[in-house]
Amino acid sequence: MKKGLGKIAFILSLAVGLAACGSGQTNQPAQPAGEQKPAEQTASAGNQPVEIRLGGGFASEEPFWLMQVDPSLTPNQGKSYTLNITQFRANADRLNAYQANQIDIASIGQGATMLAASQGIQLKVIGSVVKDSPGKGFNTKFMALKDSGIKSMADLKGKVIGIPDFKAPTDLWARAAVRSAGLDPDTDVKYAVIPIPSMGEAVKSKKIDVGVFPQPFFETANASGEFVEVFNSKTGVNVEEDFLVMMANPDFVTKNEQAIKDFLSDFTNTVKYYEENGEAARQKLIDAKKVQADPALYVKMTDNNRSVDGTVNIEAWGKIQEMLVAEKWLDKPVDPNTIIDMSYLPK
Repeated sequence: MKKGLGKIAFILSLAVGLAACGSGQTNQPAQPAGEQKPAEQTASAGNQPVEIRLGGGFASEEPFWLMQVDPSLTPNQGKSYTLNITQFRANADRLNAYQANQIDIASIGQGATMLAASQGIQLKVIGSVVKDSPGKGFNTKFMALKDSGIKSMADLKGKVIGIPDFKAPTDLWARAAVRSAGLDPDTDVKYAVIPIPSMGEAVKSKKIDVGVFPQPFFETANASGEFVEVFNSKTGVNVEEDFLVMMANPDFVTKNEQAIKDFLSDFTNTVKYYEENGEAARQKLIDAKKVQADPALYVKMTDNNRSVDGTVNIEAWGKIQEMLVAEKWLDKPVDPNTIIDMSYLPK
């Protein structure tokens, strides 16, 4: 049993490593195993809407939060489906809840999804939540103090880079960037695990030399005038990533096809609104207290790229998988076509 749990923890270490920076929702525990609802729940009994139990996080999931805040964006919600979002501070808890059939869909990292599939976990990727794209939208920054003496990538030799977790996307970005500078990521630099909310203070107190700053933490650090960018998420990983995807229970999706289609239709409609009305959308989240951040910075921030139609970039998945294999993080490659199913997205 311990071996199985360790494997789950390893899988989720590659999931999104952004902690508690976005939503102001209460972190509710997953539904107890004794009360879990079966995946075969349908709307057939009395034409009741299907409850979709979604396990999410606290960062980069604005469209999900908007679906709760502004029902006008989701005409199918309350009719064919209802949306029950449980937020998890720990990514391992999200996959544990998924395997315990306590959630039907998990918002989870691209690499973690491939690792989970390689371990035999049954899943289906039905859409993209947020991307990290070269030259489009925000790319996560790695920053140092302006007076640190780090003027170029070559100056990273002997330095300590802060990341939220090992074998996480941030870890891959850091290692790839170090390699791009002709340095060895295993011997020329060191790494320290630092929670994202504590990253800025860790750099300022010189516990680490370089830290990773996703939104909205980048806006806060940048506004202080104390930091300078050393590299970003695309410096060494110059491909588009589906940073977060919707990983769904295949049985639940198959048995509730129309509800899933309606949910994804509402989701893509919300993403379209968010992309076209970013500031107004983020202000709605601030007003509804769904996000705890400096309003002046959060509302006007540059956000990551998103797929308006919900599609994932299958070709890029292959490229990311090659990197995971090269890092020896993934032993058994997975054919993305066997786990990605975009047929439920609006045509």
